Amino acid sequence: MALFDVLLGATAVFLASFLGAALIYAFKKIDRTGYAVLLSFSAGVMAFSAMEMIGQSHPYVGDAVIAVGVLLGLLALYASDRLLPHVHARIRGHEISASKKKAALIAGAITMHNVPEGLAIASAFAGSAPLGWLVTLSMAIQDIPEGFMISAPLACYGVEKRRCLNYGLLSAAVEAGAAIIGYILLSIFTPLVPFGLAFSAGAMLYVIFAELLPDAFGERKERIAALSFAAGAAVAFGIASALAF
Repeated sequence: MALFDVLLGATAVFLASFLGAALIYAFKKIDRTGYAVLLSFSAGVMAFSAMEMIGQSHPYVGDAVIAVGVLLGLLALYASDRLLPHVHARIRGHEISASKKKAALIAGAITMHNVPEGLAIASAFAGSAPLGWLVTLSMAIQDIPEGFMISAPLACYGVEKRRCLNYGLLSAAVEAGAAIIGYILLSIFTPLVPFGLAFSAGAMLYVIFAELLPDAFGERKERIAALSFAAGAAVAFGIASALAF
């Protein structure tokens, strides 16, 4: 039953990423207010989920293990962010080569960013089904604007919309696959589950504070972004309550 939940969760994030990438057919761009709302709302949902993941790991390991796991998660995403092209920087107007080869390299880098997100889902389901669904829903909410931010810059670099959608599908498949494979590995090595939760929480916190919130508040919509962040956290709390945490 647990593996079935993981498969459903992987399908949910796949469809969310696909939906976001498909928005390229409906929109040329998101206005500044909508951009700030989407990113900060997603950050609020993810922040609550990250705290729940840390709370779930605490009964099984000490504070030192949790701290190391969170720190390593932060450092892993920081290293990735330094080594790979940054999708949010690209979509916000920095001039780079418009060649299709360059666009393909960017798409590949973006896809690699989805591996930790899939592992976060795997770690959450390995902890408990309710936590797994909370993290899955938070990732799915985030994946809609993220899917769009995969397809949009590629379209700007001259890639036809059908190929942009294909890159979005690739990114979605990587996240879903990481969730399934990660869960199977954690099921075999169960002592790693609490550490995996802490590591994934650290990775999510990096995404929140280094990517989502700076972009949201950078739109000079500080009050709207702050309220949207609070709304996202409140929605996540409602989901957690409904799932009887």
